[in-house]
Amino acid sequence: MKKIGRILFCFLPFLLAYAIQILVSIPITGIVFLDAIMKAPQNSNFWDMYMDFAESLMNQNFTSVVSLFYSASVVIVFGFWYQKKFHALDMGSIPSHFNPMILLGLLLLVPGLQYVTSYVVSLTAAIHPQWLERYESLVETAGLTDASLLLVIYAVIIGPICEELIYRGVTLAYAEKEMPFFLANFLQAFLFGVYHLNVIQGVYAFFIGLFFGYIFHKTKSIFPTMLLHICFNCWGLFANENFMYKSDTPFFFLFWFVLGVVLTVLGLLSVKKGADILNRKAEAKVFTNSSDI
Repeated sequence: MKKIGRILFCFLPFLLAYAIQILVSIPITGIVFLDAIMKAPQNSNFWDMYMDFAESLMNQNFTSVVSLFYSASVVIVFGFWYQKKFHALDMGSIPSHFNPMILLGLLLLVPGLQYVTSYVVSLTAAIHPQWLERYESLVETAGLTDASLLLVIYAVIIGPICEELIYRGVTLAYAEKEMPFFLANFLQAFLFGVYHLNVIQGVYAFFIGLFFGYIFHKTKSIFPTMLLHICFNCWGLFANENFMYKSDTPFFFLFWFVLGVVLTVLGLLSVKKGADILNRKAEAKVFTNSSDI
């Protein structure tokens, strides 16, 4: 029973993240509602005020503000949790979590995963075209097609840090203690996919989540996955429309897929080699310190 309880505990970060989102959304939604009432003309009826309120909720600024406050709250809560439990957020030690091989691997993985993920999304959309239509409608309705400053801050900086703390930092770190890594990695990637609440985003979030989990497992650090996630989102936000030249032709369709696979494999090998170097240094340091005693 205790084992089952500890496994169920791995779902707590996922549930807590949603609870924080609800708690953050309620007061901001209330402020928007009061603002809609105050701005309404005196002769407005309830329906007109409701429509103004509903339109405000679909506005990009509302989405961005809620996302920023939510992710900032998550960073505080989960950052404290991760540091308290795993003592792994020493900002002064960030350079020690990287070396040239890890940085090279991350640099290769950004375009590699973007290319491969685009094919995963295309395959998913081919299986069920309505999923892609719903996703595109969601993106357009929320105003996510226009890269405002608030959206950039959330999508490129705070959002990735927030999600890495939830899924790789806390969820995977706990899950690895209770089950083999491949099951723990599958669990956190699955929850990461469900977290996005639509099939298209869920599928590619699950897919990249597997790679992020592997990197966290190999490097034993949240910082490389944070950097990769930030760069991945940055590429997706600013270069997503232009990085697959003539992909509608058979040659380039195959070319970009092969290139993506090659870059991804080379990136993983480079990260693994860099992580092995860091781990050997850490083991040598521990052995030296124990010998001194």
